[in-house]
Amino acid sequence: MTKSYIPCSNLKTAGLVVAVVELFLCALAVYGLFRNFHLFGSNYFIWFLLGIISVFIILIAIALFVYAIKSENSRWLIPHLSAQIFLVIFLILVAFIVAILMLFGAYRGIRNLLGVSNYYMSDDSTFLLGIMIIVIYLLVALLELFFLYIVYRLYKHLCHYESIDNENRVNWQVVNDFPKDNKHGSAAMGDQYPYGDDRRNDGNNGQRYL
Repeated sequence: MTKSYIPCSNLKTAGLVVAVVELFLCALAVYGLFRNFHLFGSNYFIWFLLGIISVFIILIAIALFVYAIKSENSRWLIPHLSAQIFLVIFLILVAFIVAILMLFGAYRGIRNLLGVSNYYMSDDSTFLLGIMIIVIYLLVALLELFFLYIVYRLYKHLCHYESIDNENRVNWQVVNDFPKDNKHGSAAMGDQYPYGDDRRNDGNNGQRYL
């Protein structure tokens, strides 16, 4: 079976699905940031600002990701791959820290980590919040790992496609001027016309009489 050097449409479609899902996750994140800022007030401003900046960076990475799919250029996938790797590490790290704090009963540390230390919250509520954070963050991390696998396969496929295209590209150039008349070709180009205009005209007349 011959290999197709055209980028796989299934991978490109999967990549667009990844972009749409990540846009949806960004919308949820922005909603959560504004909701928490409304609840916790100015004490949450630093975390709110960091969250907005992070979402903005992710949106840029998604835009470059979609452009990479449309232009079939693997280099534009690198920012999105980098953002995914950083996001997965961040989510797992936060879930791990929250789990450690819950293990030692440091509920105030969890509230400090979330930037709501000045907001009254019981230990039981903090415990439930910690469980929710661990579950949600790990689920999103697993989802991003699956997306990372898809994007990485698309990146490798585009790299292979570009290498094949470069190997098979033929650079054409004109060796000499094109023939100046109908009798003679260009010797430098290897053209030969043994017959003149009379023979060509006779052939055309013969075809006309048929």
